Amino acid sequence: MKKLIFSLFIFGCLFFSSSLKAQYSINIDVKGNKDSILILGYYYLDNTYAIDTAVNKKGKFSFEKKGKTLDPGIYFVSNTNGKYIEFIIDKEQKFSLSTLEEDWLNNIKVSKSKDNEIYYDYIRSTTKLSVEANELGKKKKELGEENFNKQIAQINEKNDSIKNVFMKTYPNHLLSKVLKATQYVEIPKFDNIYKKDGSVDSSAMQNQKYNYYIHHYFDNFDFQCDGLLRTPKAVFHQTYNYYWNEMMKYQTKDSIFNLAVYWIEKARGSKLMFKYMVHDITERYLKSPYMGHDEIYINMINRYYASGDATWMPPTALDKEIARAKKWENSMLLKTVPDLACPDTNGNVHNLYSLNAKYKILIFWAYDCGHCQTEIPKVYEFYKKSKEIYNLEVMAVNSGTDVQLWKNKVKSLNLEWLNVNGLVANYDWHDYFDVESTPLILILDKDNRIIGKKVPASNIENYIKLYDEDKIKL
Repeated sequence: MKKLIFSLFIFGCLFFSSSLKAQYSINIDVKGNKDSILILGYYYLDNTYAIDTAVNKKGKFSFEKKGKTLDPGIYFVSNTNGKYIEFIIDKEQKFSLSTLEEDWLNNIKVSKSKDNEIYYDYIRSTTKLSVEANELGKKKKELGEENFNKQIAQINEKNDSIKNVFMKTYPNHLLSKVLKATQYVEIPKFDNIYKKDGSVDSSAMQNQKYNYYIHHYFDNFDFQCDGLLRTPKAVFHQTYNYYWNEMMKYQTKDSIFNLAVYWIEKARGSKLMFKYMVHDITERYLKSPYMGHDEIYINMINRYYASGDATWMPPTALDKEIARAKKWENSMLLKTVPDLACPDTNGNVHNLYSLNAKYKILIFWAYDCGHCQTEIPKVYEFYKKSKEIYNLEVMAVNSGTDVQLWKNKVKSLNLEWLNVNGLVANYDWHDYFDVESTPLILILDKDNRIIGKKVPASNIENYIKLYDEDKIKL
């Protein structure tokens, strides 16, 4: 947990700000408590954070901050040994809780917070059922399988009933949003799809169900509810991450972007959720190792940053993101690479466009690049073996600053393809392609269009083979 550091300046300012009313004021009275301090914290995505501490004054603890409100979510008060109790923070931010040290939850009483009165009533009811289920578990053998399952089913029915009544009675309560978010999305029963021979097309039906699921995955999430961000990770973070990490894994770049926009727009108007989703999805595809995902990043920048929606970003940072996306457009799939002219090891100038081949590999590398030491020999091995098979040529562009060291490396690796010195070129390819690390390997077709990138050297052969067989669609 974070340590809170108070400067002398802050203490010095307390006198001048004492006339301000506390924006949040949470008073905890734990009769019989011997802890020296209690910690106020909250959940956020996959972690917990401490934001305040209170000193024990005869079992009473007071958390207050002037000029600051708390973002909505599920918060907790904990001692240093990990004992804690959770509560709701939403519009009501000035309230009191009192309890007994021996059992914080079952003895809790709330003052000036209807949200938390309702919350604890629900928690106590479901906790009671959980205790019953645990007791049944201890008697499973003597009850027998059938009787045990019957009684467990009855407890589950009671629990579901309590949950459904709560959500219906208090639809705008944060807990209702949490409970609904944890419900599974039901996939409707579709009519059978038949093949031409009259048999059921199980593959098409499975795809139909999957397509429905990815378009309805978040139906139970209220993206207008900022409080979902500050909940235990099983409520929002894990479900949200699973969608982008797993459900989107084999989707096309266009499908991913369209779905991203679809869900983000449901958060538009919220204070925190819209910002989180725009930032998170943009960063995901900025950092994605998969080919073509940079186009999702570019589209996100153009739609939400260049348009002025990202009001939370400082102007300089915003300009930097927009400029980077503009550069990345130059290396998008199917973009034509401008003709590159550089001198070889003997000073003779060669042009990319002069290479007459069905496929071209354009490599930007450096003699002192650690990753290049492993990747370049692999590419060369493929080149020697497959040059004639695929009608393939390579232009390997030096990005290192020492020409002699580059020539020495070319010689030591015995690279018998077109080696050129990128320090002397007809345009600034480093800036044009935004080359931040090497090697950068671009696979081009005969028209110098980019048909592959971010392909590991060990997989280039398979990639070109599949593309040549028209099994890869861009």
